[in-house]
Amino acid sequence: MSTRVPARLERRTGDDRTATVEALRARLRGMQQATTQQAPVPDESMLEGLDEVVRRLRAGAVHSIESRGLALACLGAVMPAGAWGAIVGLPDLGIEAARDLGVPIDRVALVPHPGRSWLDVVASLAEAMPVVLAASPGRVTPTDAARLAARLRQASSTLLIAGPWHGAATVVRSVRAEWQGLADGDGRIAAGGLVVEVATGGAPSFARIPIDRTGGPGMRAVEARRSAA
Repeated sequence: MSTRVPARLERRTGDDRTATVEALRARLRGMQQATTQQAPVPDESMLEGLDEVVRRLRAGAVHSIESRGLALACLGAVMPAGAWGAIVGLPDLGIEAARDLGVPIDRVALVPHPGRSWLDVVASLAEAMPVVLAASPGRVTPTDAARLAARLRQASSTLLIAGPWHGAATVVRSVRAEWQGLADGDGRIAAGGLVVEVATGGAPSFARIPIDRTGGPGMRAVEARRSAA
């Protein structure tokens, strides 16, 4: 759910400004209530940090990640230090946003428009690079999916799909966002986290990824891991 702020709010005065502020507070309260009403996540099975998610994205397989932002964060975290990666089929990718999410953009090959050659482009990049992130192309035949999976296994490469993928080894989806600092629609966001579900067959696991002040999920953990490498 998005909150759209009316244009030129700063110029509103009197009753108009008061009504606008109250409307925004009411919408924030509705967002908080909707989050509270979602199905509970068992805290005892909660993993902590983006690295816990990345450990389940094994090489030589396809992994489906629901949201683009989460997929970019996983790409930045799963890329080996000093290695190259690729992003396919994201023509509107924001370079600065990707960098804020931990993607070493200076070591990423961009193919914004693969066209009808999506499978060939992805397979060729996966044979040359350890990690590839690609937007879901939509429907892929079982035969083509099996051929791509075979090439990934042979190259020991990881393919992250931003969107659905039938037969994905892992499916990662966001469950809810948790924010600290808001009180009944008032206050400023001080900290937050993203709760994600990681399904690899059987009962799913859950992880809480901290969102730091740069807006990137788990960025502090990612940078610490890279520094150690």
